[in-house]
Amino acid sequence: MKKFRFYRFAFLVLLMGLWSCHAKKSTPLNTDNKKSFTCPMHPQIVQDQPGTCPICGMDLVEIKTSDNETEIRLNKNQMELANVSVQPVKYQWMGSNVRLNGKLKTDETKTEVISVRVPGRLDKLYIKETGVKVNKGQPIYELYSEPLLTYEQEYLLALDQVNTVGDKNAKAYLEAAQKKLWLYGMTQEQITELANKKVASATIRFVAPVSGVITGINVAEGQYVAEGTILYRIENLNHLWAEGELYPHEAAWLKMGDSVTIRVNGYENNPMLSKINFLTPEYRQGTQIFMLRAPLAYSHLQWMPGMQTEIIVTHSKKKVLAIPNSAVIREQGGSLVYKNEGEGKFIAQRVFTGLQNFDWVEVTQGLAEGDSVVVTGAYLLYSETILKKGVNPMAGHLPEKPEASMVSLEEKQNESDNFQNSPGWAQSIRSLITPYLKIKDALIASDAKLTSTTARELKNQLHEMENNLPEKNKRANETEVLEALETSAERMAATQDIEIQRASFSNLSKGLHSFIKKFKVENIHAYYQYCPMAFDNAGGYWISTEKEINNPYFGKAMPHCGETIETLK
Repeated sequence: MKKFRFYRFAFLVLLMGLWSCHAKKSTPLNTDNKKSFTCPMHPQIVQDQPGTCPICGMDLVEIKTSDNETEIRLNKNQMELANVSVQPVKYQWMGSNVRLNGKLKTDETKTEVISVRVPGRLDKLYIKETGVKVNKGQPIYELYSEPLLTYEQEYLLALDQVNTVGDKNAKAYLEAAQKKLWLYGMTQEQITELANKKVASATIRFVAPVSGVITGINVAEGQYVAEGTILYRIENLNHLWAEGELYPHEAAWLKMGDSVTIRVNGYENNPMLSKINFLTPEYRQGTQIFMLRAPLAYSHLQWMPGMQTEIIVTHSKKKVLAIPNSAVIREQGGSLVYKNEGEGKFIAQRVFTGLQNFDWVEVTQGLAEGDSVVVTGAYLLYSETILKKGVNPMAGHLPEKPEASMVSLEEKQNESDNFQNSPGWAQSIRSLITPYLKIKDALIASDAKLTSTTARELKNQLHEMENNLPEKNKRANETEVLEALETSAERMAATQDIEIQRASFSNLSKGLHSFIKKFKVENIHAYYQYCPMAFDNAGGYWISTEKEINNPYFGKAMPHCGETIETLK
């Protein structure tokens, strides 16, 4: 009986053990699917179930994980708190900018000087301080003048003769006397009043001939003044000039009639559009500064002469895929943006950039039209990725060398032309490299005379190429490109101003690079290099057969400023 009880007890223990093992196998702990919740304002608070933050009382939100370590997820509240906004990527017209420091000046064509037309004594000045606004017809001074009193009496005498005699001679005499009063500063209303009262006044009140602001007073009340004495200076401050100074290499981009954007200091959010209406025709003595002028109309006394301004000129426009400057994060490994994938998900995306100005950046690779990117708050997402996740956003985005750049819409259209490149034509383009490199070396040495000589050789070679261009190529607009290169070479040959030569060399470099890429010229081993600090941070390109940087835009000042952005093989 005891043995039977023992076996039954052992069987029960074994059965319970098997059931326990089966239960453990059937309900494993799935830690991978475990949810976590955190506070948007206090990320150090992490819980395994929904609830409220013990610090601020906000509802906890679920922490969503992703296989992409650079991915950031934000809900609507977090986006608003972080000021994260997105914008679609699109094609638009864009050009390089030249930014000039300038100041506002009065429009000299709108300035009036009030002077005395008859001698006398200033009995009263209605305006005794500058800066006062006056309207046309407003009294500004009273003058006691014996000659003017005599002219009034002559007018009254002639008027009496007309009323008495009424012949032609009397009427002619009256007209002459009336015209004399008008020429000496009396208004038609004052002359009519004199004719009605028939009493000459020893003191005559004079009014402002135009509206404006009094900017100068040269006399005092009670002072005797001679004919021609200047009393007031009136300026129309609704019409101002914006004047800026520029260097020779900047002048190469500008011409009369170009559109400019004017931003007055303190009113940067209210830019004004204008056009260049004057460029200094010659250098100032002892300097190499040009001066440009653009009119600024209808300021409504909001701006005053002497205020500092920024004058922004845009040139070399083309249609490109562009995003705002604030969307691009630049680091040692390259440039990146945060791409919006929808539902609050943002992923770091490597981009390659081209043309840049103060507001926009051309994207040559990494984005497509219609993509949505973060334009405000991008650096906050960047910091979140690095500081909290400990991940480099550029990880996995660093190829050994950038792929071929995308081209603008216009360039795509040109490339779509069915152009058959002949070996002779390719050889002609290759032959341009040698004189081009001579010009580059001369600019590196800051030798303006040698630059002029070698540029003349290149100009002649380009002219010969244009004359020998086959008819089928002329229909593909290659003549226009050659003429642009020839113009740049001719400008360098015609001057020994090193800054003008460098500005023209930049145009020549971009044109030659475009030729090499478009026609896929072979047997060239060179480097396309770029200096972002050239031309006051507008940037400058050049071609070199040496990978080591030798900057033609700064000479000995900064010989190694720049980087290689493309290898031409």
